[in-house]
Amino acid sequence: MMNSFQDKGSDKNENIGSILFVCIVLSFIPIMITSQIYPDFKESSLYAASIGLAFFIQIVVLFFYYGVDKESQINKNLIVLGWLFLTAQVITLSVSLLSMNRIGYFDYINVVVRFVSFIFFVTLPYYFKMTKEGLEKFMKWIVLLGFVACIYNMVYNYAGLRSILNINNPYAVNFKSFFLGRNSFAQYLFFAIIANTFLFFSKRSFFNYLCYFLFLLNIFATLSRAVTAAISVFIFIFFLLYYRKRILSSIIILGTSGILLLSVFSNATLSGFIRDMLIRSDAGTTGRSVIWSIAVQMLQENSWTFGLGYMTSSSLLEEMGYTSQFHNFFIETLVGGGLFDLALHILILLLVIIKVIHIYRNDQTFGIIFISAYIALLFYSFFESVSYFSIGYVDSMFRTFFITLPLLYSNFYPSARGEGKANQKDKEPRVSKRTA
Repeated sequence: MMNSFQDKGSDKNENIGSILFVCIVLSFIPIMITSQIYPDFKESSLYAASIGLAFFIQIVVLFFYYGVDKESQINKNLIVLGWLFLTAQVITLSVSLLSMNRIGYFDYINVVVRFVSFIFFVTLPYYFKMTKEGLEKFMKWIVLLGFVACIYNMVYNYAGLRSILNINNPYAVNFKSFFLGRNSFAQYLFFAIIANTFLFFSKRSFFNYLCYFLFLLNIFATLSRAVTAAISVFIFIFFLLYYRKRILSSIIILGTSGILLLSVFSNATLSGFIRDMLIRSDAGTTGRSVIWSIAVQMLQENSWTFGLGYMTSSSLLEEMGYTSQFHNFFIETLVGGGLFDLALHILILLLVIIKVIHIYRNDQTFGIIFISAYIALLFYSFFESVSYFSIGYVDSMFRTFFITLPLLYSNFYPSARGEGKANQKDKEPRVSKRTA
């Protein structure tokens, strides 16, 4: 047994939602500068420096929030996992050097960043909690930013959106709002829809309905197949779980969905647009399968166990004339850190899923939303690059949404293993002891 960190006041438990959102905004600032102020900023050394500075500020902010004292003790198993996370990349880079690869200097930085990210976004949240109000506050900020992004996109690209059904090339439009590209904009709206679902089933309002409409409309305009499919998976799984015992509601939803689909496919222009511009079955994987085969070749020439290094493999891919991403979380993790690193990622996610199950046992609605989001994430991970422990904006979004939030919110509820006793009136547990 070991002592956990002291329980924080209710104000702090609520404010952590806003603090985590600020951390995401900090990582987004370099993207805003590139998108809206100085397009060549991304190609300069200042871009990398600004990302590093944003990450440093994130850590400083969280350090002062957690307020770790000298008497606090951390679960030794998590510390061991963190050190494995660090040493895994050290071994990877050593093996890559022996294979005569040119190591990108960001890979060396990434060794330390991974360990720091693990401590501040996995280990420490494991012992702190977020109230339901704090979780909702975070979701409100995510939704508000998504709302602003959609309005900006619709105003800035008004003419293009009006004639979107007349386009004959899906790559001829780039409805990206103030993001770097349409896919990154669609990716954010993926998070925004999940966040809006938390708010909708907590205290629904007209604004929630409006946000659903705007988010779905703008995702449609981005023509992002991966995000559209992931959102469809999220909605389907959520309805399947949430309404499984509500027969009348299920019938109404199925009937309404059937009518909507019938109206869409009965319109030749709209159905043709969806088939040719959105689904694009003739485009196949749009070059992903070629990149995946290159990744397999890299692993065969180097090491399946430890990979090549994340930045090193990305640089090699760029030198071949392709994008710097492998468009698949599993393949990218294999190339970046091998089977060993992939196993560590899966272990961390399994620890979080255990916490999500704990949430479901105490708050079925929010638990179902988290479960549906994780299944949608799994689907999305097969077609896009998903990262959790580096210093960029994408990492900030995914690790906060799918790792830190579930860890914090699960501690709001008492554990069946006696990790804390809750005040049954407000369901805020006083976490006093944990099993190592």
